[in-house]
Amino acid sequence: MDLLFIVQLLAMIAGNLLIGAIGFIPSVFMTALNISLYGLGAGLLLSLIGEVFGVWIGFHLYRFGFSKMKDEWRRHRLWRYLHSRNASQIFFGIIALRLLPFVPSGLVTAAASATPVRSSHFLLASTIGKIPAVAFEVGAVYGFTQLVPAFYQYLILALLLAATLLGWVITKHRSAK
Repeated sequence: MDLLFIVQLLAMIAGNLLIGAIGFIPSVFMTALNISLYGLGAGLLLSLIGEVFGVWIGFHLYRFGFSKMKDEWRRHRLWRYLHSRNASQIFFGIIALRLLPFVPSGLVTAAASATPVRSSHFLLASTIGKIPAVAFEVGAVYGFTQLVPAFYQYLILALLLAATLLGWVITKHRSAK
């Protein structure tokens, strides 16, 4: 292995972890990059590692943030509800929410970090729930990259980025008024 490959792999691992930890940026683009650089098998493995350990990092970051929360928030009914669940309800709830394709990962991670669930149980439940979700995403991305010519893939990516940038500019403009 040459140095460039190692640096590229470490950068990809860091990028996958970052996307997983942030939790609200869709990982589909990183998945496509993983597959294009490392092939289907290694791309799947890299995506799964990034998703699972990324949400685990996010879990600890959210938990740290919640530890700094004012006491009045701890009296909120949602907070009390989350803390009244037993360990198995939380564990299976995490798995179920991870299996649902359109539930934002960051929301699941934040909610779980507000519960008394142990870090190791969160990691295990997230792994169980993420395996089918990541496999489905990798399959969909791989199929898309095989069926759609590269020019159109780049065009779709450019349009999505332009729409995101436009939405951000509009939001900033409205909030400035």
